[in-house]
Amino acid sequence: MPLQSFSPDGVHAESYSTLDPSRVKPNEAISAYTNHERASMLWYHDHGMGMTSLNVYAGLAGLYLVRDPADEPLGLPQGEFEVPLILQDRTFHPDGSLAYTMTLQEGEDTPVVNGKAYPFLAVEPRRYRLRILNASNERFFRLRFDVPRDVLPQPTLPFWLIGTDGGFRAPLPMLNFLISPAERYDLIVDFSQMPMGTNVTLTNYNAPVHFPGGGGPEISEVMQFQVTKRLSGRADRTTPPMKLVLPEVAPIEPKSRTRRREWVLYQHELFGTMTFNAVPFMEPSHDFITAGSTEIWEYINPNHDAHPMHVHLVNFQVLNRQPIDAAGYQAQYEKWIDGGRKPEDYPVLANYLTGPPIPPDPDEARSYKDTVKSYPETVTRIIIEEFNPPTDLIASIPGSGTEFPATYVHHCHILEHEDDDLMRPWTVVGPGDQGGGGQAGGHGGGDHGH
Repeated sequence: MPLQSFSPDGVHAESYSTLDPSRVKPNEAISAYTNHERASMLWYHDHGMGMTSLNVYAGLAGLYLVRDPADEPLGLPQGEFEVPLILQDRTFHPDGSLAYTMTLQEGEDTPVVNGKAYPFLAVEPRRYRLRILNASNERFFRLRFDVPRDVLPQPTLPFWLIGTDGGFRAPLPMLNFLISPAERYDLIVDFSQMPMGTNVTLTNYNAPVHFPGGGGPEISEVMQFQVTKRLSGRADRTTPPMKLVLPEVAPIEPKSRTRRREWVLYQHELFGTMTFNAVPFMEPSHDFITAGSTEIWEYINPNHDAHPMHVHLVNFQVLNRQPIDAAGYQAQYEKWIDGGRKPEDYPVLANYLTGPPIPPDPDEARSYKDTVKSYPETVTRIIIEEFNPPTDLIASIPGSGTEFPATYVHHCHILEHEDDDLMRPWTVVGPGDQGGGGQAGGHGGGDHGH
């Protein structure tokens, strides 16, 4: 949680807490995680209140892989042929030290992959599994694998998407993809048809830093894959992607009484503070969710930029998107706020829809996600099957099981927006708790029962 920070010299934020306090020094904290996840690539980073962007930019981020022994027979590339790639953008002073310029412009000017600027990876002519994380503060990437024009009939190397934030999905052939901050893409890329000496360039194109209409320094070339290593051992024995049999992702089906919760990405004026539902982060939680329940969350974005929405604790599926009359909705929303937030004046979303629901993008359909692109002038709907914090002890550590009420956060993963207040708490309560199903926050909390 953002308010649980502690400093190198042992100064604690107001909500600092730790497991097993007798074992920790003042500048430490102990946390426990079950890792009861689907096989996936997870990442972690500093979340200090108002300084997340600076601390992540300075390097306080990393990733790890959750494995499932049941996946061994799948025939996926392993070992040196499975490569995590952490994509970021940075600016450097002449002496090589980091420069943070995002108070002056959108994004930075140099691509950095796994901590190296403009790197290359020497590869064999075989299949590789590339596990890509966009860990940039603000930058969206639209990526493809460019090859010399005399190598293939087309200028890009096709690849297969086999997983997203929350693990495997049905294999999908692709030529490019758009990845926002915090999203992960699990790819199979086949270099076997590349002549020795071929350079395959991971290229970024048509993706302003603040997608789709922003600016900032352009980054086109991200890294190279240089086919310069001879095939080791015998032939590539991994499973061709079109023959992969991966765990199915069953769609989460909404029911007529599934609770819906609206989150308005509110910005009173350009360059002003951003909030959810015109409520500052420091306001107490307005949204109470019964453990084990299913909900649909609707991110209403009347802005001109896309925002990657990240929800702590849960995985979800993208349900659909729908265009809205952004100017009309924003005007009525302003009127509702200025008029004292009277329930009868709250803008009814259905009155501002300008087209039919749009299915999820192919790369996010039938996938488990924890971050979703909330496109501009659109309502983006996600469905969360269960809110179930781990209540049992973790690794036999006293006090490690979750106790209700338990508060989590969701936020925009453009970190400068998160620091700018586009983040709100929400609270899971136990079954039977009166706070779980009521209208505790009214319209201020965006809680609307259906």
